[in-house]
Amino acid sequence: MKLNSLTLQQGAAAGGVIVVLQLIAYIMGAETLLSPWLGSGRFIVIALSMVLACLAIRKDEGSLTYKRAVFESWVASSFASLIGVLFMIVMVTLDSQLAVNLCDATLAQLEGSMGSFSSMITDEAQREMEEQTKWFLEPAGQLVAWALGLIMWLLIAAVVGAIMKRPAPDSIR
Repeated sequence: MKLNSLTLQQGAAAGGVIVVLQLIAYIMGAETLLSPWLGSGRFIVIALSMVLACLAIRKDEGSLTYKRAVFESWVASSFASLIGVLFMIVMVTLDSQLAVNLCDATLAQLEGSMGSFSSMITDEAQREMEEQTKWFLEPAGQLVAWALGLIMWLLIAAVVGAIMKRPAPDSIR
């Protein structure tokens, strides 16, 4: 399938909004980058870009098959989330203290969510969690997380495609 420029425009616009949200969160502090509000905001922006990409194509062409709606919305979400991940990689690369702060905040959140069970964690297990957290903050870890996230976006694209499809006016139903 050929990439549609409308899809890429919607993905780029959503990616730009995500960059602005991450920049604001960065200014507010590392723990804000881990905030559920930021995660929810990114999700809403990307889901909206998926719908807007399908609407733009439907308006431009007059119809949109389910298969194409799934593909176009998935491409928009992939592009938007890639922009967000690349910006995060740039931020961590430029500010080496950010990775340390994010790692500390992540481990503190994990320890807080475990409650009384956190005292049962061995020093070896704690070092392993710290190493894994640091790896996921590195560029390779960020890209692996993005690639795994593409599966989630494909499932959401399937739902968006089912909602946004529109048969051609001259097709037999």
